[in-house]
Amino acid sequence: MLVIGPLVTTAIAIVLPLSVAVPAEAARGWTAHFQCTKKRISDDTAHGFVQGHGTGKTASEAKKAAKKNANDQMPRGYRAKHCTQKSVKRL
Repeated sequence: MLVIGPLVTTAIAIVLPLSVAVPAEAARGWTAHFQCTKKRISDDTAHGFVQGHGTGKTASEAKKAAKKNANDQMPRGYRAKHCTQKSVKRL
């Protein structure tokens, strides 16, 4: 067994908990909310709005997930277009 001085042991004891806290904070992630116009593809007319919500490890992943969520809600023959970002927040 290797014997290390008390100063080095104290430094390791302080640094170890700090390194564990960083990944836990990063794992919380982001959430995003978008509002998109519901467009009919056949004649390109607007028919109301749809709300999209998403989460991700980064803000850009959360935005992408929110836009995909809005498009996934569209019935056949429609698509979400002109999406407006309503909020992007850290969880």
